Amino acid sequence: MLALLLSAGIAHADDKVDVTTTWYQENRAGDKGGLTVVHPQVDLGVDVGEHTSLEIGYTADAVTGATAKVYAVDAVSTATTFSDLRHEGTLGIGFRGRRATLGINGGVGVERDYLSLSVGASAAVDLPGKNTNLALSYSHSFDQACDRENAATQPLERRPLSGDDPCAKKQGVFGEDTMGETAWRDLSIDTAQGTLTQNMSPTTVLQLSLYGQVLKGFQSNPYRQVRIGPNDPQEHIPDARSRTALTLRLNRFLPTLHAVVHLSGRAYADNWGINSGTVELAYSQYLGSSLVLRVRARAYQQTPATFFKDAFFYETESTAGAYFTGDRELAPVRNALIGGKLTMLSIAEDDVKVWKVFDRLEFNLKADVLLLDELPADDEASNLGGRSRQFLTSDQLLDAFSLELGLLLDY
Repeated sequence: MLALLLSAGIAHADDKVDVTTTWYQENRAGDKGGLTVVHPQVDLGVDVGEHTSLEIGYTADAVTGATAKVYAVDAVSTATTFSDLRHEGTLGIGFRGRRATLGINGGVGVERDYLSLSVGASAAVDLPGKNTNLALSYSHSFDQACDRENAATQPLERRPLSGDDPCAKKQGVFGEDTMGETAWRDLSIDTAQGTLTQNMSPTTVLQLSLYGQVLKGFQSNPYRQVRIGPNDPQEHIPDARSRTALTLRLNRFLPTLHAVVHLSGRAYADNWGINSGTVELAYSQYLGSSLVLRVRARAYQQTPATFFKDAFFYETESTAGAYFTGDRELAPVRNALIGGKLTMLSIAEDDVKVWKVFDRLEFNLKADVLLLDELPADDEASNLGGRSRQFLTSDQLLDAFSLELGLLLDY
C-alpha cells in the first residue's frame, strides 16, 4: 500500500525485480524452546503498456522451533519440536494515469494444514496540486484450517491435533472433507484501509491511516492445549473478531543535515478486549550520494484478551467464561525494538546505466534486536513473582533478532 502511495503521481513505472531474504531468530530462557523463521521473497513487475503493469510475487516461510504443547504451570520444562513450510504466490495488475492508480490482486497460500485464497483491490488518487493523496484498499480472504474432528464434543472434551495426524484430503483445493479423524474449518477475513497523505510543506509529509478487519470462523490453534483443572483440552476462542487501528506518520526532511526524521504512532482495539499502542522514532542519514543509514526504535504494549488468564489461574480457578487460550499473542505483552538499515543506491545518470543494464540498483542490509516482556494477566500473579506465566522471558540480554538482505533492480 505504501508503494502505491509513493508511486501514485508517477506517469511511468519501470520494470523491476525485488529479492529479499529475512531470518528471524527468537530464543527463550532455559529449555522453553525457540523459533527460527527463514522468509525468502521475490517480486517481479513488468510494464505491459503505457498505463498498465503486471506484478508477480512468491514468498515462503520455513519455520522450525519448539514450544510447550500444554499451557500449564508444570509444562515449562518440556518443549515439543515442530516445523512447517508455507508457500504463497500472488498476481496483480495495475493501471495508472496522470494522477491516479488502480490495482487488482489475488494470492494463494498453501501449508500442510492451512489453505488461503485472497482477492483484493486498491486505488489512489492525487488531488489537484498533488499535495494530497487519497488511497483505499480492500481484500477478502477465503481460508481453511485443518483441525481434529471434534464436532460432537464439548469445549473441555476437545482433543488437539497432533503433528502426526494427516489432514483430511480435499476434493479440490476448497471442497468437502473426506472421511477421517480431521476436518477443515472455514475462516473468512475482510480487510479495509483508508489512507490520507498530505504534503504539509516542501520538507514535511503527514500520513493518516484507518484500518479495519473482520474475521469469522475457526481461529483457535488446533495443536495448543490448556490445562483446565485436571483436563488438557484444545484451546477454545471466539469465532468472530473485529479490530481497528489508527496510524499517524510524519516524515520531516532536514536539508542542512541531508537527513530525515520519521515519527509514527498507532492505536489498536478489538472486540476481544485487546487494546494496544505503538510509538516509533527513526532517523535516516544520507552518507554521500549512494549510502543511506537508517536507525529506529519502537515500543509496544497491549492489554490481554478478556478470556486470557495466566496458566496458574486456569488450572486452579477454571476459565474466564466460555473461552480459554494459551496464545501469548492474546496475553499482556510489552516489547521494544532497536534496529538499523543500510541502503546502497546506484542511479543511472546521463543515459549511463548501472552495470550497463539497470536504471536503479538498491541493496539493503537490515538488522533488528527485540526485547520481549510478557506481563502477568491477573492481579494476583504479581504476588507469585510471575511464576504463573508459561512464556515469561528471563533477564537474558537478547530475546530475538532479525536480519534481512534485499536487492531491488529497476530496468
